[in-house]
Amino acid sequence: MSMAAPDPKANMGQPVPRYDAVAKVTGRAQYAADVPLANPAYAYLVTSSIAKGRIDSFDLGEARQVNGVIDIVTHENAEKLKDPKLFSNGGYAATTIQPLR
Repeated sequence: MSMAAPDPKANMGQPVPRYDAVAKVTGRAQYAADVPLANPAYAYLVTSSIAKGRIDSFDLGEARQVNGVIDIVTHENAEKLKDPKLFSNGGYAATTIQPLR
């Protein structure tokens, strides 16, 4: 059996060597999720149980005092998340989908 890549077809690019292929298929490769973090932050999405309700106001005082809470994002302050800068450009966002829009 040949270890060479097949000749590319008209709709394919040139073959690229995958130096990590053996490690991936044998389970030896380490992925980002395999690296332990010392102090990770978690996000939780809380949705309304009312399908067609209207928000008049929030009382977030007690929620903000919970130990470990970094921030609470609502429709009132989500504007600061407008036009997120992606990870690939040194930013904080993994997607261009804008929450609460």
